[in-house]
Amino acid sequence: MKTTLSVLSILSLSLLIITSCGGSKTDDKDQIDKEILDPNKSLNTNFDGKIFSIPSPVQTAMLIKQANLPFSQELLNPITNSSKYSTEYLQALNLGIYGTDLGYASLYEQKNVSLKYLSVVEKMTSELGLEGAFDKKFMSRFESNSDNQDSMMVIVADAFKKADNFLKNSNRKPTSSLILTGGWIESLYFACELNGKKSNAKIIERIGEQQQTLNTIIEILTEYNKAGSNDDLVADLKGLKVLFDQVVIDYQFVEPKTDEKSKTTTLQHNITVKISADVLKQITAKVKTIRENIIQ
Repeated sequence: MKTTLSVLSILSLSLLIITSCGGSKTDDKDQIDKEILDPNKSLNTNFDGKIFSIPSPVQTAMLIKQANLPFSQELLNPITNSSKYSTEYLQALNLGIYGTDLGYASLYEQKNVSLKYLSVVEKMTSELGLEGAFDKKFMSRFESNSDNQDSMMVIVADAFKKADNFLKNSNRKPTSSLILTGGWIESLYFACELNGKKSNAKIIERIGEQQQTLNTIIEILTEYNKAGSNDDLVADLKGLKVLFDQVVIDYQFVEPKTDEKSKTTTLQHNITVKISADVLKQITAKVKTIRENIIQ
């Protein structure tokens, strides 16, 4: 697998791609970042100086859809659970989860499901003090573009990017790190569960590639551990790390390409992932347990 990463994308959060704040259906589609719709690519994330590669939930969902796997609503965190999340810790983690659910449903053009999950996301962002990201203008844009898959992806990414910027600029990095983690866990959960239903080499490769991402997420959650609130989650993720440490990833360096006109350098490498069926089964079970601990 070849992954291309623009140096210019280092400053963007890979889960929440930078896009325009306004515009019509045509504008949204024209301004979409091509890489977010490429299921074979990941983007670089910079979180407080830590740079790591992580696929966006949209990209993982696209990879799943590309594998001809049907939409599975039973995989989503039930919207009825949202009323149980009374602490900022659980609200942030589950906002990441619900945001991924929203992207997954939108990609499969599940309009009614998407609108329900959009409502939950709006509610939880309000509880976290992020009303500005999912305001009335956003709701109107989403509803008016609900028949345009690409536009919905851009609009949701835009809102989450604004929310992420607000959190970081307001010195709420602990909350931002939890949203990032929740989205990553849900995306990995989808990949593991759906691969269990129908094994797919590309999805297995995507799962194995999360080895380094997991290490960085553990570092971030450890650094922003308010009064020990992340202790249990970090312990669970370290248990998952023991399993991921058995995944073998071979990187083959490929000469970077530089576009003099745009002054953009593209870093390239080929990746080979080796993971046994037994380890994959254990990773799938562990991810499910971690996710259940978050949503219950």
